[in-house]
Amino acid sequence: MTYEGIIFAVITAVAFGVWTVFHQQASAYINPIFGAIIISLTAVVVGSIILIPQLKGLTLFTDQKAIIFVVLTGVSAFVIDYFALKTYASGIPITIGGPIIIGGSIAIASIIGFTVLSESVSLIKILGIVLVISGASILAYLGQ
Repeated sequence: MTYEGIIFAVITAVAFGVWTVFHQQASAYINPIFGAIIISLTAVVVGSIILIPQLKGLTLFTDQKAIIFVVLTGVSAFVIDYFALKTYASGIPITIGGPIIIGGSIAIASIIGFTVLSESVSLIKILGIVLVISGASILAYLGQ
């Protein structure tokens, strides 16, 4: 684990937080399927703008398994975008939907890390997950 990795994780967390706000703000004005498609197309355009100048000498992947996993990630991204838009279009405030979506994703990722990927389990990690789930539950409950 490096400090650089922590910085990248913090940047990702900030992006995930504003992603949640943007979904909530758009949800009342767009069909969830169309919205999810626009989000994905935007990601393609932005990614292409960043990738194209770097193509010379760049290794795109080193194992074919990577393609399977990024395709599955793309399917997951569509499902996230679609259901986030549906969640907020149903009238759920961001103070309820955000903690459920983000807190739930933290719990799921951690559980998969422990069980499927055989990452080390410690009391402090379990306590962290319990605190995240508890915090998200409190926010969702009190947000009503």
